[in-house]
Amino acid sequence: MDILKKLFSEWDLETWANVLEVVGFAFAMGAFFLGLFIKSEINKLKTSYIFDKRIKKHIENLKKSASEFNQFLNDYDNNRHTIRTEFGNCLSELQDLIPKIGFRQGWKSRNLICFLKARRTKPFVIREIQTSPFFFWLLRYPKRVYQTNYDDVWIVYDRLIEIIRQLENIKQNKDKSL
Repeated sequence: MDILKKLFSEWDLETWANVLEVVGFAFAMGAFFLGLFIKSEINKLKTSYIFDKRIKKHIENLKKSASEFNQFLNDYDNNRHTIRTEFGNCLSELQDLIPKIGFRQGWKSRNLICFLKARRTKPFVIREIQTSPFFFWLLRYPKRVYQTNYDDVWIVYDRLIEIIRQLENIKQNKDKSL
């Protein structure tokens, strides 16, 4: 009660200074925490916007590559050289994508890049008829070390679809976190 008497009846400036100092400190701390909250929300929006702008074009290009692989697989023997060119397009797109996503999210992309680099330089073999003798099946996997075949293109197509789904899931998760 003594402080209220000093404040309102005696108008003691020293007491008013102490009270206003505490009130000002409380307002300053509230403003500080409000500013931190607003800054974090702005950073979330900025990160989401930048991610959408940077990744959207990559997703479209990878979808285009996947659809072209799908078309080329229908007539593999006539499109072997075109598939090699599309391997290069897909490789450059994935290499451009790697720095824009995190290390753990880019793991599948890095694995596909290594696979594409290994398969792109190897000769593409003509798709053989499935009625091969049994010993051809035994030699098939050692031969794959030295040649790129129809199954390798399917592996690239499947991994590319996985990467596209992964990027779309990352994008959806970022949208949900906002």
